[in-house]
Amino acid sequence: MTVPAIPERLERAILFLRGEDEGRRWLDALPDRIERYARAWRLDLDSVADSGAMSCCVYATTATGTAVVLKLPVDQESGATEIGLLDHWSATGATPAVLEHDDSGVFLMTRIVPGDIVWPTDGPADAERFGALLSRLNAADLPAPPALKDLAEVAAMRIAWARERFADPRYAVAMAAFGADRHLPAAERILDRLLRTTPRRHVLHADLQAKNILRGPDHWYTIDPLGALGDINAEAALWVAIQDGPTTIAERLTQLNEHPLLDESRLHAWTYVFAVAEYRSYLPASAERMATFVSAVDVADCARRLGAV
Repeated sequence: MTVPAIPERLERAILFLRGEDEGRRWLDALPDRIERYARAWRLDLDSVADSGAMSCCVYATTATGTAVVLKLPVDQESGATEIGLLDHWSATGATPAVLEHDDSGVFLMTRIVPGDIVWPTDGPADAERFGALLSRLNAADLPAPPALKDLAEVAAMRIAWARERFADPRYAVAMAAFGADRHLPAAERILDRLLRTTPRRHVLHADLQAKNILRGPDHWYTIDPLGALGDINAEAALWVAIQDGPTTIAERLTQLNEHPLLDESRLHAWTYVFAVAEYRSYLPASAERMATFVSAVDVADCARRLGAV
C-alpha cells in the first residue's frame, strides 16, 4: 500500500501549531498510522488535504466504492468532540456521517461531493442557504451532544488572539487607523453583556465561517466543528463577519434578521464583537468590510438594545 505524501503546507502548519519537537514526532509517525487505519478499514487511499493545522485529512474510497475522508486529529479531545457532534447532527443532512472511529479520536466520515468551500458571493441566495444550514444544525429531537465548553471560553480565546495581533508592531499603523485600541475594549464590554443576557444555550458549531462550509449535491454542509454551548446568534454572526465578497456586513444582517432562530439586536451585537476580534489588516478585502461596519456601530445603543444585565 502506498501512503500519499504529506503536503508541505500541512507540515508547516502542524509544526507552527505544535512546535518543532512535538510536531515533528507527530508527523514522523503519521504515514504508518495512515497505513494502519487504511488496512483496518479497507480503504483505497487517494491524497492528503493540504489545509488545516489541527488534523490530517486523507481522501479515500471504501471497498464498496464510497468516497470518504480519514481524519487523524492532532489531539484526542478535539477528535472525540468532533465525532460526538457529527453523530449529533448526521441525521439532519448538515454534516458528514461518521462511519468508523476509535478511542484515539481518529475517525472515518463520508466525503461531501463536490465539497468545494462556499465563499459567499451570491447575495441574498447565500444568506438563505446559510439560514437553511443553521436550521438543520438546530433541528428538533436530535440525540444528546457530547460534553461541550461554554461559548464564553471560545469567545475569550478569540479576544486573546485579537489582543496579540493588535499589539504586533508589524501592524501598528493599520491598527491605529482601524482604532483597535478603542474598539477592542468596547467589543469586550458588549461581549460581557451578551454572555450575561443569553436567553437560551444552543449546541453550537462555534466556528461556522465560510472556510468550514462545503457545497454538497443539494445544499450546504459544515465540517470541522469546534463545539460550544451558547447563543445561537453568535453562530450566525461569525459567518456574517468573516467574508470578503461584495455583500456588506450590514446587508448580510438585513438578509438574516428574519430568521426564526435569530434576534436582530443580539445578532448585530455579536457581529460587532467578531468584526473587531477577527479584524486582520493583512486580509484587505475582509478587513475593509469589517472596518466599514465597525465604524458605523453606535456602541452605547448596541448595549442599550441588549437590555439590563
